[in-house]
Parts: sequence; C-alpha cells; structure tokens
Amino acid sequence: MATGTIRATTRTAAAAVDPQRPALQRGRQQRWLRHAAWALSLPAILAFGLFGWYPMVMAFVVAFQHYTIIAAPRWVGLQNFKILVHDSTVLVALRNSFYFAFLTLLLTFWIPIIVAVLLMEVSERARRWMMILWFIPVPGIASTVIWKYFYDPNYGLLASLWKVLHLPHFLWLDSTHWAMFLIVLPGLIMYGPGLVYISTLQSVPQDLYEAAELDGASFLRKVVAITLPTLRPIITVMLLISVIAGVQVFNQPYIMTSGGPVFATLTAVLYIFDQAFNALNFGYADALAIMLFVILMVLVYIQRRIIREEG
Repeated sequence: MATGTIRATTRTAAAAVDPQRPALQRGRQQRWLRHAAWALSLPAILAFGLFGWYPMVMAFVVAFQHYTIIAAPRWVGLQNFKILVHDSTVLVALRNSFYFAFLTLLLTFWIPIIVAVLLMEVSERARRWMMILWFIPVPGIASTVIWKYFYDPNYGLLASLWKVLHLPHFLWLDSTHWAMFLIVLPGLIMYGPGLVYISTLQSVPQDLYEAAELDGASFLRKVVAITLPTLRPIITVMLLISVIAGVQVFNQPYIMTSGGPVFATLTAVLYIFDQAFNALNFGYADALAIMLFVILMVLVYIQRRIIREEG
C-alpha cells in the first residue's frame, strides 16, 4: 500500500515537473497507430498497385506500341488508334455490346424489382423460403455452359421439346437474328440483385403502408407512392451498374457462340480478347480497351448529370 502511494506520488510530481508529458505520450501513441495502420494496409496497397494500377498504366503505354510476344515492342505513336477508326469490326462489336445491354435492361433488370415488391406482400415465413430458393448461389460460368447445351440444335433440351411439339427446325444459337436474344435469356435466372431491393423495402416503416391502407389506397397506389420512391436511389445505382456490365459482357458470347454466327454476338470485350490472345496484337487490343474505357466514362458522366438534375 505504501509502495503504491509512493509511485502515484512520484508520477504526480513528474507530471508537475513536466506538464507536457501526457501530450507527448498521446503524440507517440498517435504516431504508433499511424505506423501500424500503414503497415497493415501496405500489403493491400502493394497488391492493388501491382494488379490494378500498374496494368492500367501499362495499357496506356502499350496502346502506343506495336507489342507482341514474339518481337520486341516498337513505338508506333497513334497508329493503333488510326487503325481503330477505320476498323469496321469495331462498330459491329460496339453495336452488339449496346444491343446486349439494351436487351439485358429490357428483359432482366425489372424482374428483381417486381419480385421484391411481390415478396413484401406475402408472409414472413413464405418470404424467407422464397428468398432462400431465389438466392441460391449459381455459378455463372457453369450456368452459361448448361444453357449452351440447352440450345444445341441436335441434342439440346429445347430442340427435343421443339420436335415433340412438331415445330419446324430452329437454328437457335446458329441464327444471326436470335443468337443475341438467346444469350441474354439466361439472365432471367442468373441476374439476382433482388436481395438489395428486399433489404431496402424491409427498412420502410410499416406505418406508411398502414396509413395508406386506412386512406383506401390500393396495392398499385402503395407501390407508386411508397415503394418505388423508396427504391429509386437503389434502382439508379443498379441501373448504372447494369449498363456498365452489359456493355462489358464477355462470358455469355465467349462460351455460347464465340462471337458468331457471322459476328452477330461479337462484343467489344470479346473483340479485345480476340486481338490480344488470338492475334497477339496487344497494342491494338489496348487501344480498343482505352476506347471502351472512354465510352464508359462518358456514359457514367451523362447518367450522373441526369440523376443530379432530376434530384
């Protein structure tokens, strides 16, 4: 007891002699915390720089070079971009990319919203079971491969049903008119951001719906006056993400059609892949990638301006 009293008296006397000591200790602790934060963040920063920023910077450098694996890089200036301007396949790939994005928004974007609104009208128990069934994780690549075999004109499930119904032979993915539409259809099942919408709707106070019911509001009236205004910010964000993902589509056309038939499903990213890893023309592929990057940035800027003006 006496020893503790002596130590406390000593610390008090030291603080009285050096009144800046507590501030110095806090300064050391803050410096230590900053150093620890940088030390813990350094692996993530290095990984992001190595696999994120470095490839991006190199893409801008390689775009001005004739770069192949079998020869040394050679500086060509704007030659790759001049070839890009006169390449008719670029316009075909961009048109197909935007067509895919348009079909995706038209066929698959609104379904999760509608399902989320309808699920909020059922009981809590039924809602949980429906959410479990709806959000079972399905690997996108595996689902795309399965759908490819569904579309097989000779042995596929849909072709067999076609024969049972005695309908005329259909080319399915070999049709230049229907191929793009058919590779979008799997998105009806695979596209599932509905959990975001349901989580948002569950945060809406039930008093609003009860007050609307007391005023005699119908189901559609409640959806228009309460549900959709609540979901509007989320819908805006998901719309932007869906447009960007649609324009950058790669898996479905690569696995199902490889860009065919006759370039009917050749998208921008698939064309970049073909130039880089089939033609080994990495400089031209990077020029195409920069073009797509600029287009996407312009789309994001326009959409944000529209959202800001509406807000």
